[in-house]
Amino acid sequence: MTISVAGFEDFSAAEAAWWRLLNDQQRLDYRGPDSELRTQNNSERVTRFLESRIRQGRLILARCEGELVGICTISPDGFLLDSTVQVWEIADVWVEPHARRKGVATAMIKHCEHECNMRGASEVRLAVYALNEAGLGLYQSLGYEVGAYTLKKNLNPTG
Repeated sequence: MTISVAGFEDFSAAEAAWWRLLNDQQRLDYRGPDSELRTQNNSERVTRFLESRIRQGRLILARCEGELVGICTISPDGFLLDSTVQVWEIADVWVEPHARRKGVATAMIKHCEHECNMRGASEVRLAVYALNEAGLGLYQSLGYEVGAYTLKKNLNPTG
């Protein structure tokens, strides 16, 4: 297995993986039918987002025998503007279903921690959907602790 920062030559494979990630996230945070997910506007937004992350060296890929099996992003947290603590965030950790529970996510997280540390981070954070019990268990096994809760309320209940 190799974990690396993505380059533009990885764009096509990364984009395909990103759409699979978004489809999986739909199951955890439903915002409409899958058919509405891949619209022209969303496709353009995904392209811009991935190009930006690649240009900034913030898209991380995992490969097994040349196949892209995992993807995630890192970014500085701009919320704490005047803090001496430099916080970076790991986000969008996703692994192909056939490669899960084989150490891919663990390797990506450790690589991300190293990348963030090399970029000046003194703390790293990540978020996980409440329904993602496997992800929550993984992150806790790697030493992550709950630091915040995000609550939601549906303002337009249907049926």
